[in-house]
Amino acid sequence: MQYEISPCTKEESDFIDEQSDQYIFDSSSLEVEDEEEVFVYQVTDQEGHLLGGCVLITDKLKTGSIIDLWVEEAHRGHGIGSALIQEAERKAKELGCYLAMIGTFDFQAKPFYDKLGYTLITKTHDYPKGHEHYFMQKRIDRHSEGTATYGLCGYEIRLADKEVAEGVAEELSDRLIAFDEACVPREHEYISISKKVTDETGKIIAGIVGGVDGWNGTEIESIWVDEAYRRQGIGSALVRAFEQAAKENGAGTMLVEPYDWNMDFFRKNGYVTITGMLEDYPKGHTMYCMEKSL
Repeated sequence: MQYEISPCTKEESDFIDEQSDQYIFDSSSLEVEDEEEVFVYQVTDQEGHLLGGCVLITDKLKTGSIIDLWVEEAHRGHGIGSALIQEAERKAKELGCYLAMIGTFDFQAKPFYDKLGYTLITKTHDYPKGHEHYFMQKRIDRHSEGTATYGLCGYEIRLADKEVAEGVAEELSDRLIAFDEACVPREHEYISISKKVTDETGKIIAGIVGGVDGWNGTEIESIWVDEAYRRQGIGSALVRAFEQAAKENGAGTMLVEPYDWNMDFFRKNGYVTITGMLEDYPKGHTMYCMEKSL
């Protein structure tokens, strides 16, 4: 078969993500009912100024990802961060999630998450340069809920209304990015290197999604090949094209998080398992962490 690998638009990347997700659901034999949901939590003072907040994303695999946790420097050490995490965990558990996941750097808050019962899945060395990234998890179905208390009289954690949630989430992200930039400046903006393969009619039959971030970190977020075109080398060709683009844009190492049903594909393409795995994710399966030097 003759085919051409070409760059993706944002809409095409979203389509490939959807197909990859469906492949995960089919491979894990999970019954999927709920859609992904996003919840934005905030703490404000009496004038409405944002003192802290976080974003919870619950997915179809019944896991909750807590991102963009941020607390105003003058109000740290009063338990606001702990209360935000507890509230996010409570909501995730209420929605049937059994697992919570977070990512953090050595210049952020790993000791804080340690105290809250999160355990290390894997550690990425020299990302950013001279630093380490930690991927952590907590089985919230095995932990009793804590009491969210903190020492700022009159303040409360509130779930942002739908009308303002996006704006609050953007502000939390911007403030966390500004903190990160003060610690380790990024070299450039995020660079998408997502690729697609189309048939003679222009229909997308395969694709790979990901990019190179400002610290030159690169991860394959999604990869998918239509069932009718599998075992013809298209997936491996996509990986090679993605790796080449990553290298050309400054990346030195590729990361991927495959599952027990597709990790052999990445092993055949030169990826090796690094320390850490996430058992029972999805339910009854295992997710591995793999890397490849470019």
